[in-house]
Amino acid sequence: MKDLIDESGYDLSIYGYETVELDRYDITCSKLFIDSDGKAEELGFDKGHYFIINAPLLSSLMNEHYDILFSEIKYRIEFLLKENNIKKRDKILFVGIGNPEIVADCFGVWSVNKIVIEPFKKKNRIFKIIPNTFANTGLNAYDVIRLIVEAFDISAVFLFDSLATDNISRLGCSIQFNDAGLTPGSAMNNFGMAINKSTINVPCFAVGVPMMISSKDLKAKKNIILTEKDAKEKVEFLSSLIADVIDELMQ
Repeated sequence: MKDLIDESGYDLSIYGYETVELDRYDITCSKLFIDSDGKAEELGFDKGHYFIINAPLLSSLMNEHYDILFSEIKYRIEFLLKENNIKKRDKILFVGIGNPEIVADCFGVWSVNKIVIEPFKKKNRIFKIIPNTFANTGLNAYDVIRLIVEAFDISAVFLFDSLATDNISRLGCSIQFNDAGLTPGSAMNNFGMAINKSTINVPCFAVGVPMMISSKDLKAKKNIILTEKDAKEKVEFLSSLIADVIDELMQ
């Protein structure tokens, strides 16, 4: 299973996939709406709205990308919230998926760590957790999230995670977000339970950045997971960017 929908191997244009060019730095934003069980089964992705921002020059012009990426991500997430009838007064759980001990798998953890909450104020409607990985805790993220959603009457879940890609040039240069949720570890054939509206019973939004590539995609003899040398810098920048967007949306 692929993490990035535009790496599915299908001609997505026949399903309504569209790409628009943004103002600067060769940035593009693509979108696809999987609106039927038939499409979902054919593509191997859950139903929902998918957006992918590609920023091929991010490595060399990182700080220059901040404003345009902030604006575009905020606009698209606002759309997803509206489509799912989520309001600011609703209780929202932010979840950082991944292994905090591995930089390439830290995008979700760092993003959630940076999101501001006010737990001592009665008006606080924002909660966040970092469930870590099954290998480290013996607990599936799905089970932890489901229990919290039920116990605290959560209205929506945001999931942040590092993704895998089969194109080395996309490492840390793409951002995918959707209202279809995600399946932790799916691209590495280490499947957890799917976390989406069907399994959790509330809308589940996912934000992911490809930070890992399998050596088999580079035609290497041994199958190992690789990342790029500036992974830490990319994760730091992108997690801060995403957290800033969420903080502004939750005000």
